[in-house]
Amino acid sequence: MEDEQNIRVVLRIRGLTKKFCKNLKFNMYYGILDLLRGMVGLPVGQSGLRPHEFYAIKDLNLEVREGEIVAFIGANGSGKTTLMRIISGIYSQDKGQIERLGLRKVTSIFALNAGMSPLFTGRENIYLKGALFGMTRKEIDQKMDFILEFSELGDFIDSPVGNYSSGMKARLAYSVAIATEPDLFIIDEALAVGDTIFKAKCYEHLQSYVQSPGKAVIYVTNRISKVLSVANRVVILSAGQIIYDAPDPTAGLEYYIEHCLHGLDDETKALRMRRIRDFEM
Repeated sequence: MEDEQNIRVVLRIRGLTKKFCKNLKFNMYYGILDLLRGMVGLPVGQSGLRPHEFYAIKDLNLEVREGEIVAFIGANGSGKTTLMRIISGIYSQDKGQIERLGLRKVTSIFALNAGMSPLFTGRENIYLKGALFGMTRKEIDQKMDFILEFSELGDFIDSPVGNYSSGMKARLAYSVAIATEPDLFIIDEALAVGDTIFKAKCYEHLQSYVQSPGKAVIYVTNRISKVLSVANRVVILSAGQIIYDAPDPTAGLEYYIEHCLHGLDDETKALRMRRIRDFEM
């Protein structure tokens, strides 16, 4: 009990809400309206939904503690990526508070190949990718040996990235991301590509990484085998809200599967369950 009390909360979210508009014309209209209202000091937006709007995240509460690898899972459209982008500062929330308690560096990877030039060599792309993550040239130089070693690209590091396979690009981009030494590392389906050996290396590295004080990882995926191999906590999202939060990944995944298959007859449910097991194993 004493050890649990000494585990520090690094991220606290209270009442987080984010809404979007399905209709482009209304989206532009609401944007202009909110801009004008803000300019004259009037409240922006409304407490509820306007026509054609929907909640991507609604009244969400969450705490992430140091040492945790939290897997976020949920059906497409459940709000996983929106939540990660709000935490990363890419999106602003409509309501609610986000407290980053001692988090000096948050690194998020949503698309591993973003910002990489196929015409430049791997070494040159390290500087491009590092700059996107906010690293200075001096910091990149200091981390160059780590990046080269972790990516295991060998002599290919001085070849054009346009000649790389998708797995090689993933190796390079992931190595640069983890070299930023974030306090909170957010991975949104970023390891969907790449060879199995490198993925296993990344999972092992993440598990050792969060042992350092003040470090935590948020991992977004719907692949059950990945969650079981790396996470020590599972959060399930549905319609922008947390419907389950389990420290036991196995229990959380069982709940998730039952939730996805809810309402089906026994025969159909058994068929879907068999497909899930065959695909994951």
